[in-house]
Amino acid sequence: MASNLNGSQSLRPVAQIAMLVSSLMVAHQVAGKAARDALFLSQFDPSYFPRMVMAGAAISIAAALLNSRILQALTPARIVSWAFLASGGLHFVEWLLLSGPYRPVVVVIIYIHIVGLGAIVLSNFWSLLNERFDPRSGKQYFGRIAGVGTLGGILGGLAAERFAVILPSTALLLLLGSLHLLCGCISFVVVYRSRSVAPPEDNHPDHEEQLTSAAWPIFRKSSYLQTLAALVLLGTTIAALLDIVLKTQAATLIGRGPGLLRFFAIFYTAAHVLSLGVQVLVTRKWLEKQGLARGIGALPAVVAAGGVGALIFPSFAVLVVTRALEIVLRCSIYRAGYELLYTPLRVREKRAAKPVVDVVFDRLGDILGGAASQIFFVLGGALAVKGILLASVALSGVALFVTRRLGKLYVRVLENALGERAIELNVSTSQELMTRSVVLRTLSLTQQVTPEAAAPANAEHGIQERQAPPLSDPILQRLGDLRSGNAELVRHTLGTTDYLDAVLVPQVIVLLAWDEIAPDVLRVLRKGVGQIAGQLLDALLNENTDFAIRRRIPRALAHSDDLRAVQGMMRGLNDSRFEVRFQCARALDVILQRNPAYHPDRDIVFTIIERELSVSTGVWESRRLLDRRQITDQLLFLDNVLRERANLNWEHLFSLLALVLPREPLKIAFKALHTDDRLLRGLALEYLDSVLPPRLRHLQSVLEIAADVAPRAPAREDVTARLMDAKPTVASKLTSMTLPVVDRSD
Repeated sequence: MASNLNGSQSLRPVAQIAMLVSSLMVAHQVAGKAARDALFLSQFDPSYFPRMVMAGAAISIAAALLNSRILQALTPARIVSWAFLASGGLHFVEWLLLSGPYRPVVVVIIYIHIVGLGAIVLSNFWSLLNERFDPRSGKQYFGRIAGVGTLGGILGGLAAERFAVILPSTALLLLLGSLHLLCGCISFVVVYRSRSVAPPEDNHPDHEEQLTSAAWPIFRKSSYLQTLAALVLLGTTIAALLDIVLKTQAATLIGRGPGLLRFFAIFYTAAHVLSLGVQVLVTRKWLEKQGLARGIGALPAVVAAGGVGALIFPSFAVLVVTRALEIVLRCSIYRAGYELLYTPLRVREKRAAKPVVDVVFDRLGDILGGAASQIFFVLGGALAVKGILLASVALSGVALFVTRRLGKLYVRVLENALGERAIELNVSTSQELMTRSVVLRTLSLTQQVTPEAAAPANAEHGIQERQAPPLSDPILQRLGDLRSGNAELVRHTLGTTDYLDAVLVPQVIVLLAWDEIAPDVLRVLRKGVGQIAGQLLDALLNENTDFAIRRRIPRALAHSDDLRAVQGMMRGLNDSRFEVRFQCARALDVILQRNPAYHPDRDIVFTIIERELSVSTGVWESRRLLDRRQITDQLLFLDNVLRERANLNWEHLFSLLALVLPREPLKIAFKALHTDDRLLRGLALEYLDSVLPPRLRHLQSVLEIAADVAPRAPAREDVTARLMDAKPTVASKLTSMTLPVVDRSD
């Protein structure tokens, strides 16, 4: 993991080079579509177009399944560049053969090449980027990469239009071949520059065999991938229906030849100009505000609206606008969000599933769209167009429902990815700590007595340095012993007390202010907390009670299963002293682990968090705990490896979040923000972005900044070595650690 720092620094140049490849790749895609459609419709009757769509899709599916196996065995880094070069070379061969006697066959090959191989190299390139970028950096760069790609698409469309005017249409194949040859050469640089941020599997060829597995078993086990595939299938079917009806209408109204090529070139260019505008001005803000799944739901929503509009106002112009809107959103918001949905997946799952989803289900959508359009074309004329538009609107509604389900599954995938990545890097708690019982076994305070604190406590609470005379009433005798001021006598009395009489409770609570005796007092209060929770809460919520008492009471209440304790400590979260609020949050977390039904109102907790974030920087940085916490203290939200680096304020905020959000993913995310692993930190930030409400999105931004400047964990190998070291060595290091002590909490 030592390379991760360098990897983080090298993301920007990797993204910049990827932008160049993306621009050339999308330029090829747009110019290729124009050439593909114009050549086919110029050679064959428009009625053959749906059949060609289905045939090309079937061949693409077979090629994509083969590509999935190859991708797992060789990794995207090894095949992306060579696939581009092979595609470019094939274009030059097609150009040579197009003017020969086998022109119809070559036209079909060109169609299949652009539909099949073009989609595969596009998918493989994004697979490479998905393995190099974590979800958070992906949000930062993927939109830009796709945006520059859209700019390339504009240039590709303009080039196709000029070629149609100046040169024979066959000359466009030379441009397509050159673009893919350039993509192949430059993608070698992307692979080389991104080595430092390669996934662990790329750095361990011995694991290669374990990574290779069939895609279908992975699909059967993953509801997330099934839902993602369903979304792609629906989206492509809708696009195919709109595309077929537009192109057949264009061939009928415009005719064949250069005019048709110019129309498609201008159409795709204009669509990509609009896509670039949406990409620059809308995409990132839209995805951050709506989330990935809801964000990409804009595509089916807009298509449904456009389809309804085309039904109400049936004309070729409305068809053009509807299809253009589909392209605009697919190339901007949908593309950026869709690629990010893969980033939390394990590398094995990405390599097996992404080519299948990108190509197989995409082409299945083409087949369904082609088959449906063939059925509708039997109706003929306007009825066929209306039938296709009705089907598009209905499928768009289903796609909207799928995006809602995808959003929930995405959060679950992030949670799983956090846990797996953390365990892999030895960042999360061990299995014992991850499954530890929430029943407290040890609660203790490090003995801490300062001259300034001890003397006032003794004087203020009337603890005398002499033993009281014997009394006949045993309760009064114990009360006298507890008030004696003799530490040994008080400790002995507490140790022999099995039941706290109501008379003794106030005095025992007062003894919490005595640092030397406080651990023994807590043990006694813990035993009887079920009967004395009300008195403890009265002392906790009374601002006139000694601060030392109030900050320690939550540690006793943590053993209570009384709902009143939860309600009282929720009020304690509004205390003016930070340490009281901190200890209340930790105690509430412990109680709620035993009693999940006691979870407080989310809005109340989020309001408390907002208030915690509203303090000035000086107050924020000055917060300290007067009571030290031991390694065995189960009120800790962090483990002993993290104690020296964790920020106290962040621990408190994550404790509060754990009251209303899943605890284990939050705990792992908290630790992930203190590591050097870029992928793990990116997963953590993306998870927080997905689960935090809009009102707390600024917390996520603050955490992102804090994660960049926070002290880091040792390198991966160092963490592993520390965990494998003997326990006494670790204990000795932690014991020698000192924390600053201040006289104020805020």
